[in-house]
Amino acid sequence: MHAEEVARLVDRFGPEIYRYCHRLTGRTQQAEDLYQQTFLKCLELTLTLDEQNNPRALLFSLAGGIFKNEQRKAGRRLAIARPIELDGDNAPEPPAPDDPAQTAQNRAQSAALLAAVDRLPPKLRIPITLAYGFDWNLEEIARMEKAPVGTIKSRLHKARQLLKKEMEAQGYGTL
Repeated sequence: MHAEEVARLVDRFGPEIYRYCHRLTGRTQQAEDLYQQTFLKCLELTLTLDEQNNPRALLFSLAGGIFKNEQRKAGRRLAIARPIELDGDNAPEPPAPDDPAQTAQNRAQSAALLAAVDRLPPKLRIPITLAYGFDWNLEEIARMEKAPVGTIKSRLHKARQLLKKEMEAQGYGTL
């Protein structure tokens, strides 16, 4: 869409879409982010605005789809690494400085994982390093690798599978 068309949509449906975003997220900051992502997505679309095809429904659909995708991402992140509370009653105890066995085990596992990453073929090593070492998103990696986002997703999945298999073979259990 052209910027003028998106500006008209913001003027016409903006408050309603914002309320919908706030209803979905329940938080002001997340609602504002979702609202902005919805209209940014409109700018990325290559279609032209047709008033006969209910642009309001298109906006609601975009906002809902973006929200669902973000929820799925958050669910996957939680499945991989559970957040821990650093303050309060449930704060984890810091490792005892006199526990050299645990420190040595953690260092050995980290070294084994880094060595396993180094053994990956470059087409798998680069995306996994950028994604987990530097927090790059899929689009940034795809742009840098000059590959479709789907290919990057596939490479990350394959790399994680290979790393998991190698770490389990070395006796480190599931990652």
